[in-house]
Amino acid sequence: MEKLRVGFIVTSGKYNYKPFRNQPLNVLYLLTILEEKFGDRVKLSLIDLRGVEEESVSFHIQENDVFMYTITTLDYKETAYIVKSLRSLYPDAKHIAGGPHVTIFPMESSEVFDTVVIGEGEESIIKIIDDICALDLKPYYRQNKVVDINNYPVANRKYIPKKAVADTRLLNKEYLGLLGTSVLFSRGCPYNCHFCSNLNFGPVRFRSAKLIEEEIEYLKKVYKIEAIALKDDNSIPIGRKHAQPFLEAIGRTCVKWRGQSRANGVDKDMVKLAKEAGCVELAVGVESVSPEALKIINKKLNLDESKSYLRLLRESGIDVRIHFILGLPGEPDDIVRRTLEFINEVEPNSVLLTLLCPLPGTEIYNNPEQYGIKYISKDWDKYILVFGRFSDNEIPELVFEYKDITPWGSGMSKEKIVANYMELQSILRERKLNF
Repeated sequence: MEKLRVGFIVTSGKYNYKPFRNQPLNVLYLLTILEEKFGDRVKLSLIDLRGVEEESVSFHIQENDVFMYTITTLDYKETAYIVKSLRSLYPDAKHIAGGPHVTIFPMESSEVFDTVVIGEGEESIIKIIDDICALDLKPYYRQNKVVDINNYPVANRKYIPKKAVADTRLLNKEYLGLLGTSVLFSRGCPYNCHFCSNLNFGPVRFRSAKLIEEEIEYLKKVYKIEAIALKDDNSIPIGRKHAQPFLEAIGRTCVKWRGQSRANGVDKDMVKLAKEAGCVELAVGVESVSPEALKIINKKLNLDESKSYLRLLRESGIDVRIHFILGLPGEPDDIVRRTLEFINEVEPNSVLLTLLCPLPGTEIYNNPEQYGIKYISKDWDKYILVFGRFSDNEIPELVFEYKDITPWGSGMSKEKIVANYMELQSILRERKLNF
């Protein structure tokens, strides 16, 4: 019996600032699971289209029996184009898709793909391969049980070239030159911020300390890794029960690392432990200096506590990058002045400034009326503004618009929101604080 040829396609990542900076971990995990389950019965490959122009993608894709995709909103239109191109080249191939966008829009996605996977996919993907072999492929798959991430192996990086696994530009200036790669040791976030597109399919789950150590030591041995970028939602987990074994496991490997953190809920002892465990930089999502806006988006932060936490990080020798979003509901007219005052007070190393983008799956997208929004675009290509990557003179275009009158008063115009963004971003560039 011939092997079933399964190719997992990674799209161009054209919306990313540095598409090769992070590995496609979700795909690597799924490929590793399939390899362990089916062994020699399948021929697996990762088709990496990062950096490839859309018009030429078909020249980079060899024939397979099955093509798989994991899709965000920003990938959807590109992936639909790829599927259309491949159907003309390989008409018998099956196209299977999962990911956040597919989970949110399964009916829309089913018009493009032969099968869609709703929710987490580790169990579904095994069932799909079994069903393909039995000639019983179904249009929809959804697994009902919560995945225990400790049941799955370390993601095998062999599916991408060694050179693509590691990057010497992963950390901040002091540690440039250290060979680093990205990792993911937890899944989910315990919070429900209404602007956030993190689809939490179950409780927050952490890899065991043993598996964390094993993965980092594997990366050190095979790829000479000296640094890691944690892609976890909270790289200092909330609560000592989870944070202490998590950080101690990383610390025993003696790597330097960066990650992201809540602006509250982390005590002094855990910051000290993070520093001792090799943390050199944290991105902290403050989002807004407006208490009203924070309340509306369910970002449960006290700004004074946030300031104290940011100072603590700086005093501990951890570089700080603050994330702000402009255009939030309830935002005051003088948001630029207030934000600058906050920045001047806490003195971050850098600031990532973005515009509100109501991504599908968020509370704001699902309930626009509740947030005073009269219009949200479905032109998915425009959602690139969620990354805040614009040239000095480029004027971004919002994908939404407030009503004249909102539950919180007059709605800020699109023009005013963009003007605020341009003004603040210009100041950050002048100060060399923009990320």
